[in-house]
Amino acid sequence: MNISATLTQKKTTNAELKKNYGLFQKYKPLGLIKLSNKDMSAELIEWLKVLSAGFVVVVENATEEQVAKNVIITDSIDSTALAGFDFVVGDNDLSQISDYTNAGVTPIINKDNHLNTILKEFNPLKNEGNSFHYENLNHWDIFYTIVRYMENYKFPFDNKNLIKNVLSV
Repeated sequence: MNISATLTQKKTTNAELKKNYGLFQKYKPLGLIKLSNKDMSAELIEWLKVLSAGFVVVVENATEEQVAKNVIITDSIDSTALAGFDFVVGDNDLSQISDYTNAGVTPIINKDNHLNTILKEFNPLKNEGNSFHYENLNHWDIFYTIVRYMENYKFPFDNKNLIKNVLSV
């Protein structure tokens, strides 16, 4: 599939996901949060509420609940809907990385992740890299990295190059 078709599919699936989860369409990027530490997810949710993006937070054994106009908690995601997400935040338990990259979903992972040999920090000046990395596994560093991703997302040329790089993993 070429990049134009991929971007069109992502946009369509993104709109469907937002509609299904009751998230505003005006929030452009849609992120998936999959952290194994429930407490860290809970702390991060408080900060996600202030961002102009939509977030689906996957928490094991959770009942689906909208905790803010831009944040919903659920216990699972249908794998056919992955293309609708713009990025995924994970830790070392992110086992489905190939599913995400094949769908054009940008990984946001710890810089010390075991996949750091294939997932390189995106550099928009050189159009190199295919992910964003946070320094330490805590909600502050993760929040900061999400904000950095969102800054990049605002520039269509850079975001398109990032998606191309993600698809080539």
